[in-house]
Amino acid sequence: MPSGMSERLLAELGGGPVAGRVVAFRPRPRNVFRYLAALPLAASLAAGVYLGAMGTLDSLLPQSVTGAVADNGDTVDDLGGVTDAEDYVEENLT
Repeated sequence: MPSGMSERLLAELGGGPVAGRVVAFRPRPRNVFRYLAALPLAASLAAGVYLGAMGTLDSLLPQSVTGAVADNGDTVDDLGGVTDAEDYVEENLT
């Protein structure tokens, strides 16, 4: 800290209220349209999460989205390529 800073700060704080430099806060008027515009978006998000979690739309989606890749049911194959990257780093290329 610069020399004398704490003394100046305490002197400024001890001076009492400074009414001339205080700016009154005026709240903004409420805009109801912003909340009304967000309601359909929130409802759509909630419906998508609900239907996705329940699995009711799985028959309408392609198999690549709902199949073994999404479920990660095929544990034999390395679907992410992590094993290939580890082999490359360890120089175990075959």
